[in-house]
Amino acid sequence: SVSKSVIDVERANAARSAGYTANEYLGWSAKTTLKDGVAKLLAWHLDRALPYFSSSTLSEEQVDYSDIEGVVKHMDGKDLLSKNNVDSCSNDMDDATCLLEKHTYHPCASECSTMSCTSSIFDDILTLVHSTTEGCYMVLYTAPLGYDVESLDVETEYSDTGSTFEYHEGNVCTVAFVPSESTLVKTVIEDLPANAQSMLDTSPSDSYSTQVKKLNGHLAHKGWLLIFVDGATHPLPPEELLLPKLAPARLFHSSVRRAMYVDESFSHAPYPEDALFLATETHRGVTKSRTIKGPDEKGKDTKYKLPKEPQRYAVMLASQMRDISTGEGHKVSLRDATRSMMNEKGYDLDAHEPKKVKAQREFYERGRSLINSMDLRSSDPSHRHKIEIKDFIRSQWVLYNLKLEEGHHVRCEWYREHSRWSGSNTLDSGMDHLSFAYVMAKRELSRKIVTEEPLPRELSLEEKVIKAATDAHEWQPIFLGDGSKIPLHDPFKASTAKAIPLNIADRPESELDEAAPESVNGDTETYVRIMSDEVMLKARKNWSKFVAKFEKH
Repeated sequence: SVSKSVIDVERANAARSAGYTANEYLGWSAKTTLKDGVAKLLAWHLDRALPYFSSSTLSEEQVDYSDIEGVVKHMDGKDLLSKNNVDSCSNDMDDATCLLEKHTYHPCASECSTMSCTSSIFDDILTLVHSTTEGCYMVLYTAPLGYDVESLDVETEYSDTGSTFEYHEGNVCTVAFVPSESTLVKTVIEDLPANAQSMLDTSPSDSYSTQVKKLNGHLAHKGWLLIFVDGATHPLPPEELLLPKLAPARLFHSSVRRAMYVDESFSHAPYPEDALFLATETHRGVTKSRTIKGPDEKGKDTKYKLPKEPQRYAVMLASQMRDISTGEGHKVSLRDATRSMMNEKGYDLDAHEPKKVKAQREFYERGRSLINSMDLRSSDPSHRHKIEIKDFIRSQWVLYNLKLEEGHHVRCEWYREHSRWSGSNTLDSGMDHLSFAYVMAKRELSRKIVTEEPLPRELSLEEKVIKAATDAHEWQPIFLGDGSKIPLHDPFKASTAKAIPLNIADRPESELDEAAPESVNGDTETYVRIMSDEVMLKARKNWSKFVAKFEKH
């Protein structure tokens, strides 16, 4: 019949397709087996969950990253792949299926390394540095590396474990990491008298390498105890060049609680007393409510009662970038902020913006539109790329607390981020303050999403008066994102302040409750403190008065 000659085209094609294998039908075949793919995915998640070197715990609140042998390194993604007989990969190989991030593996001397760490110029000096810094409460240090250092431009006052301060229980040790093959080291050794060399079992007739080995860690120059680092006169990989400044915890003995890095080009000579002063500004005890005087809407004097301020502990302290003349108040374009940073680091502003700096800035400009709000969230590029000078720092000096886990994560995020952008010479590695602002912006975005923080609004008159009278806005909270207590963005909520009539003010304006001593407990909130020049000068005057009063009595 006619019906038997009719062919259902759709059914026939479906039947033919059903006979195809997946490879034949798609014209493509998978190169990664299910086992290998799952292993690579798990390795990626492992590196995301535990990206940095684990610590040994000193107490419930404090950790230690300096123990060379005692800290057990956790398994990382590369080790997981190796244990499952899966070939590792690298982004350097242009492998589109590689899930391992570039710059994942850091030097073993870095506090941020994992089991798959690499050797570096610091491996041979770790034992020596640990020995020389044992018993130090704080280390003030500099690290001119990656070129032939002819002289130390930054000068200090020599201090070690034997140097004590009557007004502070801690001591400060001054250390400089310098290339052993540099002109500076050769000059210092040549100028050393023969009788002084004999005290260290060496003489001018010994070979240069022998003298360097025996004198390493025993010579002070311009106030710094010199640590000779082999192979450091030539350009260094970013991970090695940035290590002393951004990830220094493993370099020093476990007794070192704080470390202050000073750039070799810093124009002001830092002294141990300066370091101790700044260390006191990293913690703040609980302060009870108090009153301050300020104007009301009509300009008349009114007293405002401030709420209780919580105890604060800063894992890092740095100075705030100064306002830029082209900015509108505290708001500037990222381009202007970058030019200010370049000027600080010695770039020629009349020349073209370096290619790497431009790429980094333009990348951050696009990301900033996710953070901006209110008048800064605009379709107009002149507004969209403007930012508040809040997380931008001058990084020629930076002070760390080495014993808090939160600080370790901030340092390693900064170290890892800037390693992606920096070059192999000192000038190219200097835009770390741009990377730091990005790290803090990412943390801010995470906090806003997780805590469902409302968009900022214009401050009321009361809030402006109180902000001007306190330094609470300088303390940027550390967001961990691990279920722990999350502090609000402003640790001191000005909105809870109350204006009270002058005639019923219950406390004098200058009356403050005695702050609690320096201590850390489970309820202590941690911050990064970015300190303004104005607040720093005021605090230094109070510190000087305290020291003078102490010495007088």
